Amino acid sequence: MSAGSLDLSDVRVRRSGRTILQIERLEIPAGTFVGILGANGAGKSTLLKVCAGLIKPTGGSVHIDDCDLTTQGPWRKCHLRKRIGYIPQSAEYNAELPFTVREVVAMGRTSLRPLLTRLKREDYEIVDHWIDRLGLSARRDQTFRSLSGGEQQKVLIARAMSQDPEILMLDEPCANLDFNWKHQISEVVESLFRQSDVTVLMVSHETGVLPPACERIVLLAEGRLVADGPAGEVLAPTSLQRAYEGAFETLLKGGRRYTISVSQPDSMGQG
Repeated sequence: MSAGSLDLSDVRVRRSGRTILQIERLEIPAGTFVGILGANGAGKSTLLKVCAGLIKPTGGSVHIDDCDLTTQGPWRKCHLRKRIGYIPQSAEYNAELPFTVREVVAMGRTSLRPLLTRLKREDYEIVDHWIDRLGLSARRDQTFRSLSGGEQQKVLIARAMSQDPEILMLDEPCANLDFNWKHQISEVVESLFRQSDVTVLMVSHETGVLPPACERIVLLAEGRLVADGPAGEVLAPTSLQRAYEGAFETLLKGGRRYTISVSQPDSMGQG
Protein backbone atom coordinates (compact mmCIF):
# COMPACT_ATOMS: atom_id res chain seq x y z
CA MET A 1 0.00 0.00 0.00
CA SER A 2 1.11 3.58 -0.65
CA ALA A 3 1.67 6.01 2.23
CA GLY A 4 -1.66 7.45 3.33
CA SER A 5 -3.95 4.55 2.45
CA LEU A 6 -6.71 3.19 4.71
CA ASP A 7 -8.27 -0.26 4.79
CA LEU A 8 -11.14 -1.22 7.10
CA SER A 9 -12.33 -4.81 7.32
CA ASP A 10 -15.25 -6.19 9.38
CA VAL A 11 -15.18 -3.16 11.69
CA ARG A 12 -17.80 -3.05 14.44
CA VAL A 13 -18.31 -0.52 17.21
CA ARG A 14 -20.77 -1.33 20.00
CA ARG A 15 -21.93 0.98 22.74
CA SER A 16 -24.39 0.11 25.53
CA GLY A 17 -25.22 -3.18 23.87
CA ARG A 18 -26.00 -1.56 20.53
CA THR A 19 -23.99 -1.67 17.30
CA ILE A 20 -23.45 1.94 16.19
CA LEU A 21 -21.05 1.20 13.34
CA GLN A 22 -20.61 -1.85 11.14
CA ILE A 23 -18.40 -1.63 8.07
CA GLU A 24 -17.66 -4.85 6.23
CA ARG A 25 -15.10 -3.37 3.87
CA LEU A 26 -13.82 0.12 3.07
CA GLU A 27 -10.65 0.76 1.10
CA ILE A 28 -9.32 4.28 0.58
CA PRO A 29 -6.24 4.51 -1.64
CA ALA A 30 -3.57 7.08 -0.86
CA GLY A 31 -4.01 10.47 -2.45
CA THR A 32 -7.81 10.37 -2.77
CA PHE A 33 -10.47 12.78 -1.51
CA VAL A 34 -13.45 11.04 0.10
CA GLY A 35 -16.59 12.74 1.41
CA ILE A 36 -18.52 11.02 4.21
CA LEU A 37 -22.24 11.78 4.31
CA GLY A 38 -25.25 10.60 6.28
CA ALA A 39 -28.08 11.76 8.51
CA ASN A 40 -27.64 12.59 12.20
CA GLY A 41 -26.61 9.48 14.10
CA ALA A 42 -25.54 7.66 10.93
CA GLY A 43 -22.05 7.00 12.34
CA LYS A 44 -20.02 9.56 10.38
CA SER A 45 -17.99 10.93 13.30
CA THR A 46 -17.56 7.45 14.76
CA LEU A 47 -16.17 6.21 11.45
CA LEU A 48 -13.71 9.11 11.29
CA LYS A 49 -12.54 8.51 14.87
CA VAL A 50 -12.06 4.81 14.15
CA CYS A 51 -9.94 5.69 11.11
CA ALA A 52 -7.92 8.14 13.24
CA GLY A 53 -7.31 5.55 15.95
CA LEU A 54 -9.24 7.57 18.53
CA ILE A 55 -11.83 4.82 18.99
CA LYS A 56 -10.86 1.15 19.15
CA PRO A 57 -13.51 -0.91 17.37
CA THR A 58 -15.18 -3.82 19.10
CA GLY A 59 -14.02 -6.01 16.24
CA GLY A 60 -12.27 -5.87 12.88
CA SER A 61 -9.11 -4.27 11.56
CA VAL A 62 -8.12 -0.72 10.60
CA HIS A 63 -4.97 -0.52 8.53
CA ILE A 64 -2.99 2.62 7.84
CA ASP A 65 -0.85 1.42 4.99
CA ASP A 66 0.37 -2.00 6.21
CA CYS A 67 -0.09 -1.45 9.95
CA ASP A 68 -3.24 -2.43 11.85
CA LEU A 69 -4.14 0.28 14.38
CA THR A 70 -6.27 -2.13 16.41
CA THR A 71 -3.33 -4.39 17.33
CA GLN A 72 -0.82 -1.73 18.31
CA GLY A 73 0.21 -0.79 21.82
CA PRO A 74 -0.24 2.78 23.09
CA TRP A 75 3.21 4.05 22.04
CA ARG A 76 3.12 2.53 18.56
CA LYS A 77 -0.45 3.75 18.04
CA CYS A 78 0.59 7.25 19.12
CA HIS A 79 3.38 7.15 16.54
CA LEU A 80 0.95 6.10 13.80
CA ARG A 81 -1.51 8.84 14.71
CA LYS A 82 1.21 11.42 14.04
CA ARG A 83 0.69 10.63 10.37
CA ILE A 84 -2.91 11.83 10.66
CA GLY A 85 -4.05 15.44 10.80
CA TYR A 86 -7.38 15.18 12.63
CA ILE A 87 -9.73 18.16 12.97
CA PRO A 88 -12.73 17.54 15.28
CA GLN A 89 -16.16 19.14 14.98
CA SER A 90 -15.26 21.72 17.60
CA ALA A 91 -12.21 22.67 19.59
CA GLU A 92 -12.56 24.30 22.98
CA TYR A 93 -9.70 25.80 24.90
CA ASN A 94 -9.69 26.69 28.57
CA ALA A 95 -10.47 30.40 28.86
CA GLU A 96 -7.78 30.62 31.52
CA LEU A 97 -5.19 29.55 28.93
CA PRO A 98 -5.44 32.17 26.17
CA PHE A 99 -3.36 30.45 23.48
CA THR A 100 -2.30 32.59 20.55
CA VAL A 101 -2.75 31.51 16.96
CA ARG A 102 0.96 30.70 16.72
CA GLU A 103 0.84 28.61 19.89
CA VAL A 104 -2.15 26.60 18.67
CA VAL A 105 -0.54 25.90 15.29
CA ALA A 106 2.69 24.95 17.07
CA MET A 107 0.80 22.19 18.89
CA GLY A 108 0.89 20.29 15.61
CA ARG A 109 4.70 20.28 15.71
CA THR A 110 4.80 19.54 19.44
CA SER A 111 2.96 16.28 18.79
CA LEU A 112 5.90 15.12 16.65
CA ARG A 113 8.54 15.73 19.32
CA PRO A 114 9.41 13.62 22.37
CA LEU A 115 7.62 14.62 25.57
CA LEU A 116 8.93 17.85 27.15
CA THR A 117 11.20 18.53 24.15
CA ARG A 118 11.36 22.16 23.03
CA LEU A 119 10.55 23.00 19.43
CA LYS A 120 13.47 23.85 17.18
CA ARG A 121 13.94 26.75 14.81
CA GLU A 122 12.88 24.62 11.84
CA ASP A 123 9.67 23.70 13.66
CA TYR A 124 8.72 27.34 14.03
CA GLU A 125 9.58 27.95 10.38
CA ILE A 126 7.03 25.29 9.46
CA VAL A 127 4.50 26.77 11.89
CA ASP A 128 4.92 30.23 10.39
CA HIS A 129 4.74 28.81 6.88
CA TRP A 130 1.28 27.37 7.53
CA ILE A 131 0.08 30.50 9.31
CA ASP A 132 1.05 32.50 6.23
CA ARG A 133 -0.28 29.87 3.83
CA LEU A 134 -3.71 29.98 5.48
CA GLY A 135 -3.81 33.79 5.37
CA LEU A 136 -3.48 34.21 9.13
CA SER A 137 -0.36 36.37 9.29
CA ALA A 138 -2.22 39.36 10.72
CA ARG A 139 -3.74 37.13 13.43
CA ARG A 140 -0.50 35.42 14.46
CA ASP A 141 -0.37 36.91 17.97
CA GLN A 142 -4.10 37.10 18.62
CA THR A 143 -5.72 34.63 20.98
CA PHE A 144 -7.51 31.72 19.37
CA ARG A 145 -10.72 32.45 21.28
CA SER A 146 -10.85 36.01 19.87
CA LEU A 147 -11.14 34.80 16.28
CA SER A 148 -14.26 34.26 14.23
CA GLY A 149 -15.46 30.71 13.67
CA GLY A 150 -14.04 30.61 10.16
CA GLU A 151 -10.66 31.93 11.30
CA GLN A 152 -10.55 29.35 14.09
CA GLN A 153 -11.18 26.63 11.53
CA LYS A 154 -8.26 27.89 9.44
CA VAL A 155 -6.04 27.78 12.53
CA LEU A 156 -7.01 24.16 13.18
CA ILE A 157 -6.26 23.26 9.57
CA ALA A 158 -2.87 24.99 9.86
CA ARG A 159 -2.18 23.06 13.07
CA ALA A 160 -3.03 19.75 11.37
CA MET A 161 -0.92 20.54 8.29
CA SER A 162 2.08 21.56 10.40
CA GLN A 163 2.35 17.86 11.30
CA ASP A 164 3.08 17.11 7.64
CA PRO A 165 0.32 14.45 7.69
CA GLU A 166 -0.23 11.71 5.17
CA ILE A 167 -3.98 11.76 5.90
CA LEU A 168 -6.13 14.81 6.69
CA MET A 169 -9.44 14.06 8.45
CA LEU A 170 -12.02 16.80 8.91
CA ASP A 171 -15.22 16.35 10.89
CA GLU A 172 -17.81 18.89 9.73
CA PRO A 173 -15.27 21.68 9.10
CA CYS A 174 -17.96 24.00 7.70
CA ALA A 175 -20.54 23.48 10.43
CA ASN A 176 -21.94 26.63 12.09
CA LEU A 177 -20.24 28.93 9.59
CA ASP A 178 -21.94 31.48 7.36
CA PHE A 179 -22.12 30.78 3.63
CA ASN A 180 -19.02 32.88 2.85
CA TRP A 181 -16.85 31.03 5.36
CA LYS A 182 -18.23 27.65 4.29
CA HIS A 183 -17.03 28.39 0.77
CA GLN A 184 -13.65 29.66 1.97
CA ILE A 185 -12.95 26.61 4.13
CA SER A 186 -14.07 24.28 1.36
CA GLU A 187 -11.69 26.00 -1.05
CA VAL A 188 -8.82 25.80 1.45
CA VAL A 189 -9.30 22.04 1.82
CA GLU A 190 -9.45 21.57 -1.94
CA SER A 191 -6.30 23.64 -2.43
CA LEU A 192 -4.40 21.56 0.15
CA PHE A 193 -5.50 18.36 -1.55
CA ARG A 194 -4.55 19.47 -5.03
CA GLN A 195 -1.17 20.89 -3.99
CA SER A 196 0.00 18.01 -1.80
CA ASP A 197 -0.02 14.24 -1.62
CA VAL A 198 -2.35 14.15 1.36
CA THR A 199 -5.34 11.79 1.51
CA VAL A 200 -8.49 13.65 2.61
CA LEU A 201 -11.55 12.35 4.48
CA MET A 202 -14.19 15.03 5.02
CA VAL A 203 -17.41 14.54 6.96
CA SER A 204 -20.25 16.87 6.01
CA HIS A 205 -24.00 17.33 6.31
CA GLU A 206 -24.09 19.53 3.23
CA THR A 207 -23.20 18.19 -0.20
CA GLY A 208 -22.53 21.71 -1.49
CA VAL A 209 -19.47 22.24 0.72
CA LEU A 210 -17.72 19.21 -0.77
CA PRO A 211 -15.36 20.67 -3.40
CA PRO A 212 -15.06 19.37 -6.97
CA ALA A 213 -11.90 17.49 -5.94
CA CYS A 214 -14.11 15.22 -3.82
CA GLU A 215 -14.87 12.64 -6.46
CA ARG A 216 -15.86 9.79 -4.13
CA ILE A 217 -18.66 9.68 -1.57
CA VAL A 218 -19.22 7.22 1.27
CA LEU A 219 -22.87 7.29 2.38
CA LEU A 220 -23.85 5.96 5.81
CA ALA A 221 -27.21 5.07 7.35
CA GLU A 222 -27.66 3.66 10.85
CA GLY A 223 -23.98 2.84 11.11
CA ARG A 224 -23.78 0.94 7.85
CA LEU A 225 -22.33 1.77 4.47
CA VAL A 226 -25.24 2.04 2.02
CA ALA A 227 -23.40 3.57 -0.95
CA ASP A 228 -19.79 4.11 -1.95
CA GLY A 229 -18.70 5.42 -5.32
CA PRO A 230 -18.36 8.39 -7.66
CA ALA A 231 -19.98 11.57 -6.33
CA GLY A 232 -22.31 11.84 -9.31
CA GLU A 233 -23.76 8.40 -8.61
CA VAL A 234 -23.95 8.46 -4.82
CA LEU A 235 -25.50 11.95 -4.76
CA ALA A 236 -28.21 10.96 -7.21
CA PRO A 237 -31.72 11.25 -5.67
CA THR A 238 -32.37 7.50 -5.76
CA SER A 239 -29.15 6.82 -3.88
CA LEU A 240 -29.68 9.54 -1.26
CA GLN A 241 -33.09 8.10 -0.43
CA ARG A 242 -31.32 5.07 1.01
CA ALA A 243 -29.94 7.27 3.79
CA TYR A 244 -32.44 10.12 4.11
CA GLU A 245 -36.20 10.36 4.25
CA GLY A 246 -37.97 12.37 1.58
CA ALA A 247 -37.41 13.26 -2.06
CA PHE A 248 -34.42 15.21 -3.40
CA GLU A 249 -32.98 16.98 -6.35
CA THR A 250 -29.27 17.46 -6.98
CA LEU A 251 -28.02 20.55 -8.80
CA LEU A 252 -24.54 20.66 -10.33
CA LYS A 253 -22.96 24.12 -10.37
CA GLY A 254 -19.29 25.04 -10.56
CA GLY A 255 -18.31 21.43 -9.99
CA ARG A 256 -20.25 21.26 -6.72
CA ARG A 257 -23.38 19.22 -6.14
CA TYR A 258 -26.11 20.94 -4.13
CA THR A 259 -28.92 18.79 -2.76
CA ILE A 260 -32.35 20.23 -2.03
CA SER A 261 -35.40 18.60 -0.52
CA VAL A 262 -38.45 18.42 -2.76
CA SER A 263 -41.88 18.63 -1.13
CA GLN A 264 -44.24 15.77 -1.75
CA PRO A 265 -47.70 16.66 -3.16
CA ASP A 266 -49.47 15.50 -0.01
CA SER A 267 -46.84 16.69 2.47
CA MET A 268 -49.17 19.44 3.75
CA GLY A 269 -52.17 17.21 3.90
CA GLN A 270 -53.41 18.21 0.48
CA GLY A 271 -54.99 15.55 -1.68
